[in-house]
Amino acid sequence: MTVLFVLLVLMIVPLLAGVSYFGLTVFKIAFLFVVLLLLYSIIEILYLRRRLRIGRVETQAETSRGDYADFRLAISLKSLFLPAEISVSAWYGLTDRTMEPEQHLVRRSLVPGREEEIIISMEARHTGWLQLDEVNVVLRGLFGILQSKYTYSPAKQEMRTLVLPLASFDSTAIVNAMRETKDGNVERKRIEDRSDEIDTLREYAPGDDARRIHWQVSARLQSLMVKQYEEPLEMRTAVMVDEYTGYEAMETEWECEQALNRRDLLLDSAAGILREFLKNELYIRLDTGERFSVGIFSKKIENLHSLRRQLALLPVDSTPEIGTMILHELDQVSADRYLLLATRLSFDSVTTIVKLKEQARYVSLFYFVEEPPAYDMEKAFERMRLAGVDVYVYVYASSRILQERKK
Repeated sequence: MTVLFVLLVLMIVPLLAGVSYFGLTVFKIAFLFVVLLLLYSIIEILYLRRRLRIGRVETQAETSRGDYADFRLAISLKSLFLPAEISVSAWYGLTDRTMEPEQHLVRRSLVPGREEEIIISMEARHTGWLQLDEVNVVLRGLFGILQSKYTYSPAKQEMRTLVLPLASFDSTAIVNAMRETKDGNVERKRIEDRSDEIDTLREYAPGDDARRIHWQVSARLQSLMVKQYEEPLEMRTAVMVDEYTGYEAMETEWECEQALNRRDLLLDSAAGILREFLKNELYIRLDTGERFSVGIFSKKIENLHSLRRQLALLPVDSTPEIGTMILHELDQVSADRYLLLATRLSFDSVTTIVKLKEQARYVSLFYFVEEPPAYDMEKAFERMRLAGVDVYVYVYASSRILQERKK
């Protein structure tokens, strides 16, 4: 129902009064015209509703941060000759705490038999899910007296796109992470140093020294397994990510935006590190603290996409503290190099990192902060450096650039 329809209905009363009291022909003609126009509008909108075809909102499966995601809606009119007018309004930002709600409005004239494709473009500003909150389609007839409204919402249809972190930019974090690879040459380590891993064992053969039998694995496999020393093994790197920024506790729009920007840059750095290692065919594994999802070492660049998806699917502020992730690793250290990317750091985590360095060959910490660390944290950095941990501090600048804080 529109304002015009209400005005026409209200005109009926004075027109009836004019016909009754004055009996003028002009009142009779005007009254008949209004009644016929209302009847035509009702029949027209009922007919157009039956002939209108609206498809589902089609979304991109994924896009990269900084690109635009397109949401497409196909609309067609199957009437014999009657045209129609439609307006499509899309709302986004209703559930986003970093921006004011915005509306995208499109108006089109529908010609019978022709399909119109409505494209709604949204900028993928942050890693994670990009949500289109609501789509309203309004159908009007020739005179626009009556209208019919159709609403799409996430409750009725999923309207979101997964935004992947960038993995192609050159950052100091990536340079620092790659510095031990010696220009991409694979570093190797004797298998005797990691004889607890199943891929470093083989079945017992006559003549083998009984002291090389790995009794725990042999009991588990019910077959004698011996430690194998002869072959070299490529170094393995584990990337641990803690993306917590306290976003849920933020109150203002500016604070939320800053928190997500810092989180984006950390995830971009993690994706960039993964890309460089895989491009150089170096074994690497991603760990985000998921207890029931054990990371697998890989050196194929084809696996980069799935790792970027794993980072993008992380809910905001969902990862455990980096120290908690390390505790589960201390029982059996499975990597030679650990790259720790974190936005928060407690003194307990510092102690855990030092313990990890006692068992692992290389440990590097990449610490992403919004303000320069306090004096107590500087002392903790010094403690880690004395233990052999490489510590890199990156301060988030207002220009959305991570600036490495020099020692």
